Amino acid sequence: MIYTVPSLSAVDFALTAHTPVDTSPVTQALASYTLPSLSAVDFALTVWTPPTYLDVGWELLPDAGSFPTQFSGLRTFYAGGMVELCLVAAADANAGNQLRLRKGATTYCAYLVDTSDPQASNVRIETTAGTKAVRVKT
Repeated sequence: MIYTVPSLSAVDFALTAHTPVDTSPVTQALASYTLPSLSAVDFALTVWTPPTYLDVGWELLPDAGSFPTQFSGLRTFYAGGMVELCLVAAADANAGNQLRLRKGATTYCAYLVDTSDPQASNVRIETTAGTKAVRVKT
């Protein structure tokens, strides 16, 4: 059996006139409403003592994904091949001892990490804070 779509005519889409709902009975019913009287007893004040909280210090930690921009240009032979080392802008380098490199008019710093850091390369630098490693570029 094959289904045939019925034909549509203007009669199917005839508009019907509707009268808006009369809201005057509701308005008249609410007009007679009066607020209940309130007394001072309804608003009695209660003594409240704020709780004592522990004095907890807050430390703003850097966002884990906000590592400084890394630049190319310093390489070493490591782990069986050439490895790029992490160069950052001088303003983004670690505080303290820095290994600075200059290319043209721009000064870069090798990003130093602890030798136990998973991103540490085989390049070691002796600083006043101990032996550090130059970070591998990621």
